[in-house]
Amino acid sequence: MPPPLIRSATKRQFLLQLDLDPSDDRTSQTYWLLKDEAIRAYETQLQGRRELLRPEYAAQDPPYAAAHFTAAAFSSVVQSIYSRASPQTRPFYNKGCNAQGDNWVISWMLYHVCRYRDGRNIRARSREFHADDDLDDSGSSKTQTRKVFERQQRLLIDGSGGSSSASLGSKPTGMFYDAARNGYRK
Repeated sequence: MPPPLIRSATKRQFLLQLDLDPSDDRTSQTYWLLKDEAIRAYETQLQGRRELLRPEYAAQDPPYAAAHFTAAAFSSVVQSIYSRASPQTRPFYNKGCNAQGDNWVISWMLYHVCRYRDGRNIRARSREFHADDDLDDSGSSKTQTRKVFERQQRLLIDGSGGSSSASLGSKPTGMFYDAARNGYRK
């Protein structure tokens, strides 16, 4: 059984941890089966459910981040996904089980489903919803969405949308790295 992966790990890291080849089309199909089960659970069991929030977030309006839900509520949804798993996804979920009853595979996926809806993800606020599903850690893309994302990053860096003297890989002067948006900001 592979060791647990932190929730903030990239899609590529997630796939590799499950011994899946990120460049294989079958991996993409498996990923979307896993994600679809998490989306359905989110929509039916978490979305808009204020009573499942931690007290400090009870007054907040949706959408909610994964951290806004109580540990018991999040764990309950993880268990629900596992109990309703399809024959195609169950073997992958089995790789994420531990003796305490937690499942890092389902937790990672549910966390990312929440992340796409909680307003922090720059692509979630644009037409590029789920765009990073086509990106790997090296920044290469199977679609045009990466070009749109890079243009958004250049707008944040130099305000022009054109070429910047600072590449996305180096720290521009007077900027800080915003991990939630995977880029530099003023």
